Amino acid sequence: MRIAVEHRIGRLGIGDVALTCAVSSAHRADAFAACGLLVDEVKQRVPIWKQQAFDDGTSEWVASLG
Repeated sequence: MRIAVEHRIGRLGIGDVALTCAVSSAHRADAFAACGLLVDEVKQRVPIWKQQAFDDGTSEWVASLG
């Protein structure tokens, strides 16, 4: 099995791709399962902050660790 994962940094617009993962495996079910685990691991281990902007012009910073 070969695995690659990348998370973008910087300003992202709504709908932009933030996370990319690629897995090659002899069996596709294993590859799909590995992609799911990768996303879960990134969300648990990487301290990613995002700024949420609201229609009323206010915004807030939100951490998405764990």
